[in-house]
Amino acid sequence: METAIALRRAGTHGQLACLLLPPLLTLLILFVAPISLMAVYGFWAIDENYLIQPSLQLTQYEKIAGDPLYLGTLASSAGMALLTTIGSLALALPLAYYIVRFVSPRWRVLLVLALIVPGWVSVLIRTYSWNLVIGEAGLMNWLLMSAGVIDEPIKLLFTKTSVIIGLIYIYLPYMLVPIYASIERLDNSVLEAAENLGADPFRRFIYVTLPLIAPGIVAGCVITFIPAVGEYVVPNMLGGLKGMMYGNLITTAFSNFDWPFGAALSMVLLASILACLLIVGRFLDVNRSMLGHE
Repeated sequence: METAIALRRAGTHGQLACLLLPPLLTLLILFVAPISLMAVYGFWAIDENYLIQPSLQLTQYEKIAGDPLYLGTLASSAGMALLTTIGSLALALPLAYYIVRFVSPRWRVLLVLALIVPGWVSVLIRTYSWNLVIGEAGLMNWLLMSAGVIDEPIKLLFTKTSVIIGLIYIYLPYMLVPIYASIERLDNSVLEAAENLGADPFRRFIYVTLPLIAPGIVAGCVITFIPAVGEYVVPNMLGGLKGMMYGNLITTAFSNFDWPFGAALSMVLLASILACLLIVGRFLDVNRSMLGHE
């Protein structure tokens, strides 16, 4: 009897291993191996002829720690990513709430698709299009001057503000979709119960709706903040030198064939993001927030 149970358990473990093997191999080949190579490169150096010296050393990390440009730019990038996340949340939350609560079910999917479809267009094209909107001779300045609001064009392009506007535009769908899904899954009977108990619309939203859709909000914030902090294309095209972000420093290092330094910069960014996630995880129930588990 014990032998049969042992064989059954071994068979179950074998089936589980077969099921997990393909995704684990994919993760190993596509993510773990490249990142591991990058981590190794970060401990190497280059000589005067730009030849890589594969010797273990901390030169690159000492260079990053010793120059305030790198850590200052990393802090500035985190601040811009945070503003992007807050701006995206401020737009996505009322938009998703309006679509779910006030739009007919047959039009909801079309509206959400209409908001997501621009995301299928290349980031390069979408970012260039904002040059035509916020440039000195762009659409925004033309409208403001035509309405008599301003006398001369506002210089918005190639500033941090233009980068944040561009990032919000790019990452708004990432914030919208999980919040929309959370609001759509709300149990109307809970809201009706709160209404029957005398809660006005504001109290129902603050004390009932907001806690119930918190998992979607947290998921949207995480998947917006993480790619935004390492963004390269938008700050390069809309920010110029004033809107430079940490991703631009990484690209510059690799463009100059200083692969060990670029790898070290990348590892610092990766470690910083993991540290942020750990800090967030200490204050939030990540399992419930990201996976919807009770």
